[in-house]
Amino acid sequence: MVAGITVASGGRGAERIGDLLALQGRCKRDPEGYESELLLQLRHFDACLSIFLLQPTTAGSNNSAASDPGAAKEMADMAMFLAHMTPVYPQHLGKFPMQLLQLLKSHGATIQAFLRRQLTQALVLLRNRKMISLVDALPVLMDLQLGGDRVLRKLAYSHVVQDIRRLNIKNKNDPVTKPLQNILFNLLQDDDENKAKRALAVLAELNRRKVWVDERTSNAICNACFHKSSRIMISALRYLLGYDQAVEEEDEDDSSDDDDDENKNAGVPAVSKEEVYKAYKKGTVSSKRKKQAKLERVMRSLAKQQRNKSREMDHGSHAPLQHVHDPQNFAEKLFRRLQGCTERFEVKLMMMTVISRAVGLHKLILLNFYPYLQRYIQPHQRDVTQLLAAAVQACHDDVPPDAVESMIRQLVNQFVHDRARPEVMAVGLNVVREICMRIPLIMTKELLTDLALYKKSREKAVSAAARSIISVYRQVFPALLDKKDRGRGADLTVQPKAFGEKVISEGIAGVELLQDGESGSDEDEDVESGSDEGEDDDEDNDNDEAMESGEEDGSELIEDEEMGSDVEADDSDEAGISDMEELDDESGSEDDDELDGSGKHSRKRKVDSDATEVEDDAGPSGASQKRQKLESSEVEETANTSQSLRHLKKMYAAKVEKKVATEVVSRDGDGILSNEDFQRIRELQAKRAAKAAMSDHGLSKAGKFRKDIAVKLDKHGNLNEKRVNPAHLEARIHKRQEKEERQASARAGREDRPLFGARTAMKQRKTGGTSNKQKEKSKGMPLAAKRAIIKRTGNKKKMGRRTAEKQFRGKKAWK
Repeated sequence: MVAGITVASGGRGAERIGDLLALQGRCKRDPEGYESELLLQLRHFDACLSIFLLQPTTAGSNNSAASDPGAAKEMADMAMFLAHMTPVYPQHLGKFPMQLLQLLKSHGATIQAFLRRQLTQALVLLRNRKMISLVDALPVLMDLQLGGDRVLRKLAYSHVVQDIRRLNIKNKNDPVTKPLQNILFNLLQDDDENKAKRALAVLAELNRRKVWVDERTSNAICNACFHKSSRIMISALRYLLGYDQAVEEEDEDDSSDDDDDENKNAGVPAVSKEEVYKAYKKGTVSSKRKKQAKLERVMRSLAKQQRNKSREMDHGSHAPLQHVHDPQNFAEKLFRRLQGCTERFEVKLMMMTVISRAVGLHKLILLNFYPYLQRYIQPHQRDVTQLLAAAVQACHDDVPPDAVESMIRQLVNQFVHDRARPEVMAVGLNVVREICMRIPLIMTKELLTDLALYKKSREKAVSAAARSIISVYRQVFPALLDKKDRGRGADLTVQPKAFGEKVISEGIAGVELLQDGESGSDEDEDVESGSDEGEDDDEDNDNDEAMESGEEDGSELIEDEEMGSDVEADDSDEAGISDMEELDDESGSEDDDELDGSGKHSRKRKVDSDATEVEDDAGPSGASQKRQKLESSEVEETANTSQSLRHLKKMYAAKVEKKVATEVVSRDGDGILSNEDFQRIRELQAKRAAKAAMSDHGLSKAGKFRKDIAVKLDKHGNLNEKRVNPAHLEARIHKRQEKEERQASARAGREDRPLFGARTAMKQRKTGGTSNKQKEKSKGMPLAAKRAIIKRTGNKKKMGRRTAEKQFRGKKAWK
């Protein structure tokens, strides 16, 4: 009792703090025994608070009670003591949290910094003990961040973020989340720049930590781009642009971690054992090194693709621009503000990047945006790679090619010409490639032929960029390329979708793979590809570099067997035969192209018989001319028949795929796919993608899956959902080093290198001399002595090679 009275009426300083801490421990151990002491301290705090409220002025006034450091220290100690005791005595201290909250709300900006900081810590303590709701404390904590006290601002900000994160750590607490969001959204729309800035900082941090990734938060952040204050607009734009960059950095970190453990992702299909054996066992040292590097690149790309797909399936996209309610209105409003903007160029560049990101992400139509970008497409423009990246992001397949044609023409005229520097030409070609990947119809045959000629440039960056354009059109539109650039086995019927054309799926994607997987066709393809690889290993080694750069040798020579492949049908499949007969009837090719039992053309035999008759009738001079005419007509008819057969085969394959898609295959046979069936479909698709990737890199022979565009490896995925990195558009050109720099680098590489010499000399330097065995080999002993040694020891290995040869020749001559 005496201790309690002493604390209430005693002096200030360290003794009072020690007494309060001792009383705090005793009250926690025995709440009922020290209840009177608590009431005494509560009355003392009420008295101090009433005195403070009489003169609540700033610390600069000398006549105020608040300016007294001793009174402020005493009040701060009492507030912390009562905050600790509130959970112990809720019946006596039930009104204390609201008193403290009201004090900070009304006089938070006028009291001393030390007292304000201590009262805020007491409020945080009460909030952690759940003695006050966050809905009541959030406006006060947001107002406390407006002051000039840096420590207090950091304390309030971190507590708000951590407290909201704890509320949603297990599940989404919507009854509490919506009132908190309403408070922050109102602050974000406030005309006061400081309040809006602090609200935007809290919302952005919660969105970045994936605590609030709903549509309301994303729209609030995006609408901050239209705030009256330019600082708020710049902060919102910077966050929208930095979100994608942060996601890419996280993906790169994940991929670097996953490279160490190849078996971490079970969903990634492993390459076949034959490919691994071929890469490590077959060929020369240099060819094996190339194949190993290609194999590693294929496995990394497959692992990254599978990781991205699994992440999208599990979590989806949390980008704020992805969840905008009206993206078209958002892009148009921001573009109007950009046209009338008087900010510096960096701000305009951020606005253009955000607009292009929204246009590409949601496939919007903003035709006035491309002429606006066209004004900045100059090689001498500052940050030209970022502008070009924005132009690429704004392109998608729903944009009319005429709207982008003038922009790409200016890009080619300004960047790709013989007088431009190599890095400028490489940037221009890379940008053309990226735009053509999104809008393939924008390219014309004349322009593509002109750009393809740069593959012979002496600059490696320029030639690589030109080859990349050729490789893109080999996949999407081979007929637009010249014959020498199409590659071996190019399918000229492959064309991009027409403008406005949409592909509507009538069944489940990949269900035909499930049927093929059940029948075991994948294993057969593995065996076939494995057998072919061993035969053509030397050819792959010779054309290794050509396959890497996207160009193949001997593309002009296409065999007739490949161009005119026959239709293979299983005799046991009656449905397939009937379908084939129906297609023959529809196409009307029964009279022209009749197939015999072996699958060969009967017309060809007829032409041969006619040729023999003509040779018999005509003379020796006219026979050769007739023979040439007949041979030319035979070639033309063979090409026509092969073309009709290819068309027939495609019709048959399309009909079979449509039939399989309508008739759903399942394990139980009931027509309903289970989760295991969908998992099997994903595995088969990944397996086909792995095969296509191996064939594209020249590591295996191209099978049936090579001609099927649907199962080819999509290296880029959905291009519109990914950010275009400006650094990837730049040319990686190594500058020529001076002689001193080359000598310094050569000396640096020789530091840890051992001295050059023969193995025997190196062993001698290590051991310090030669062994008796080495001395015996170098000793010139007579033949009789060696024979005596062999006869005594019975070990012929002791004899040298030359001695053994002499002995062998002597025996042969004696015989």
